[in-house]
Amino acid sequence: MPEASFNTWTSLFLIVSAIGSFLSVLLFTDKNGRKNNWPIALIILGFSLVLVQYVLIWTKYRVEYPYVYFFDNAWYFLFGPLFYSYILKFYVKEYKVNFIHFIIPIIFSILSIVYFIKTKGHTEFENVKQEILFTLYWSLKSPWVAIGMLIIYIIACADFIKIYTPKKENAATQLRTRWIRFLLFLFSLFVIAYISYYVLVKFSFFNPLWDYAISFTMAIGVYGIGYIVYMEPRIFNGELFTHLFQSSKKERNELSPKTKEEFYNILTKHIEDSKPYLNSELRLIDIATEVGLPIHIVSQLINEKAHKNFNQFINEYRLKEAEILLTKNEDIPINSIYYDLGFNSRATFYTAFKNKYNCTPLAYRASFKSKTSS
Repeated sequence: MPEASFNTWTSLFLIVSAIGSFLSVLLFTDKNGRKNNWPIALIILGFSLVLVQYVLIWTKYRVEYPYVYFFDNAWYFLFGPLFYSYILKFYVKEYKVNFIHFIIPIIFSILSIVYFIKTKGHTEFENVKQEILFTLYWSLKSPWVAIGMLIIYIIACADFIKIYTPKKENAATQLRTRWIRFLLFLFSLFVIAYISYYVLVKFSFFNPLWDYAISFTMAIGVYGIGYIVYMEPRIFNGELFTHLFQSSKKERNELSPKTKEEFYNILTKHIEDSKPYLNSELRLIDIATEVGLPIHIVSQLINEKAHKNFNQFINEYRLKEAEILLTKNEDIPINSIYYDLGFNSRATFYTAFKNKYNCTPLAYRASFKSKTSS
């Protein structure tokens, strides 16, 4: 038996796995996106663990340490439902994860743990081969079952995107659709790479080095999704990649000063009347869709007329509302104020408030109270 050892490729993949694990932690701990991004965070974490499992197999350490196992097959059952959940949460903010999508992954995970222990790290199968549950477990363990589920969820995601894509798209919805389809492309790349291994390995010309290339392609797909999702506030607010979908500088600057003023008045009137800033998950694309203007135009108006970025612009309205609540109703607790006004956290609210008023909300209320009582 060849001696267990690392080479350049396996060392590189360990580093890639560590980067993926770090990326998953960022997604889990990000206060702004944690609520919506947890399915992708789990996908990144799962693939990072699976990648470690691959490294153990390539280096032969899997044989020396059979109990070091990260249930790679169970993760492949989870990837499809997790990605589908993310897509639904992206389009339907009120969507609650349906437990039925995770029945098979949960059943398989339980069986994996049971038979991992009973077979002493998948080294002794003789005493369990006749068990009905083991037959079920071994059937589900076939990679083609997981591949079938992955393909089904890719089709389901594509159909869902198609259903939720308006027949008459404006620039804002076009940008959203293109990026969500790009995420689907990256996930499909991951699945295709996974399938390719089990197809190519059946041929005599298969080169073990191709296994590295396939795993690297899978890493690009999964970590590409993670990076884009981590950047999501800027991507889907239109502040990062909007210009990729505009043909020229002339097109971006086509509005006359008078038209800009008219559009800006429409924008501010909508915000003042409808108060969309009360929604903590408000994005630039939402505002653009509501006022019927292209997303790059709305972004341009905010930058040029208000001299702020989108978050600063929206927080100004929230702070004006906070000022009213702090001075008109002294019984309202601070926690209730920042939550009701759309701030994601107390820290964000306090930072924004102190930047504008040079004091805390409590100090501002106390100062107003002393002025009115004197």
